[in-house]
Amino acid sequence: MPNGVSCAFFAGRNFIYGKTENNVFKEGIGCAQTVRTADSVVHSASVGAKVASPVKSALSKGAAIARKIVYPLIIGSGVYNTLVADDKVKTGAAQAGGIGTMYAFEQISEGALKSLDKKISSTAVCKNNKLARIGWYIAKGMCFVAASLTGYNIGSNGAEKIVDTSRAKKAQKDAEKNSVFNELKL
Repeated sequence: MPNGVSCAFFAGRNFIYGKTENNVFKEGIGCAQTVRTADSVVHSASVGAKVASPVKSALSKGAAIARKIVYPLIIGSGVYNTLVADDKVKTGAAQAGGIGTMYAFEQISEGALKSLDKKISSTAVCKNNKLARIGWYIAKGMCFVAASLTGYNIGSNGAEKIVDTSRAKKAQKDAEKNSVFNELKL
């Protein structure tokens, strides 16, 4: 379940990687996640009362749009990375595997965290302790980050291994064919 913590993490991460990789899509993700982070902050209990209603409304609308464009930007980044890569097949497979598995892990994480959130937020500790509520909020955000990054890494590395294995098998078959032809030439 993305919240201000996970959105801020991904905003910073994508701005950094966007600049170093010269990837406009990652910079776009950074912008979208920054809007979502600002929306989260403005709607928090401690800041929300101090912010004018039109600002909250504008940020909510911006965050809703940002949420809808994050995944298309992630896919665009994967396509861009594939197009600029030397090994387009391996990079494309890694990007597709990583993004697909990341999305699956995020969805599973959201469901699990939603269920867990109801239980933990209703405890006396969270109800009566502001520090516990803040800690739980941070923990939820970091759990989502961990699920997202883990999913991406598993999918990306798995896809790369599949490409490597497929290429190794093809090279072995080609070597066997060449060996047979070389024996026949003798």
